[in-house]
Amino acid sequence: MAAVSAGVLVLPVSSCSMMSEEQKVEELRRAGERGAEAHFALLAEYKLPTPDECLNNYSRFTEGGAPWDEPYSATPDWISLHGGYFVDSCVAGKPRVPNK
Repeated sequence: MAAVSAGVLVLPVSSCSMMSEEQKVEELRRAGERGAEAHFALLAEYKLPTPDECLNNYSRFTEGGAPWDEPYSATPDWISLHGGYFVDSCVAGKPRVPNK
């Protein structure tokens, strides 16, 4: 993601701090909403929104997957949780909502 221009290293500006619990809840809510939207988009493409089909389309509908929850990366537990919200919502056709 870094670009080199005229000998200058340009790094993308992104969150370099840990994601707060409130931010995580908001991202899970957003993953659920995108999953529910994916359900109907897949149906419109004559595809059954099965867990496998939803998982195969996870990156497509979430702009590349889970956002980083740690500086410079996303932890495996967070990726799994975020993906789970998306897939559950995609299969059901309604957003899975975090308890918080």
